[in-house]
Amino acid sequence: MNKKVIFTVIKWGINLVLVLLFLKFLLNGVDELTEGSKIEQTIKNTKELRVALEKYYQLTGKYPELTREGANNNLYILDYTDTKGNKISFAQIYGRKTIPKTYGNRRVSASNKVYDINDFSKGNNQGGWNYNFSGNTGEIHPNLSEDMYRDKIEWDRQ
Repeated sequence: MNKKVIFTVIKWGINLVLVLLFLKFLLNGVDELTEGSKIEQTIKNTKELRVALEKYYQLTGKYPELTREGANNNLYILDYTDTKGNKISFAQIYGRKTIPKTYGNRRVSASNKVYDINDFSKGNNQGGWNYNFSGNTGEIHPNLSEDMYRDKIEWDRQ
């Protein structure tokens, strides 16, 4: 075989490998950026939920029953009327009609289901939110596993 042909084949092979490596690193970088924004949004949603829960508690003396069937998709069903006839709406305090979904991945579906749980280390890690309603603490955490993303996050301690 001609040396020139062999050299051209080797050169094209090297170029192909370099292009494939570049694409792999590019796609990994995009995944990391996407994961980072999902983590940030989940933390932001958690903080906003906690602030709204505390405001509601200050007005009513109790936490809203986020675990009630359908409340995750319609926060208006949690509206409360105090003894003076004033309507207190968790949806209005929170500024949303629904509980936000936690993000999913290959193993976990995106979800806004709220679970009543006292021991946050025993969540099912299937997405949604773990909320201590029955213990009347108002504590809430994303129901996600520590290895949900490349950055290991202890969601039950966030």
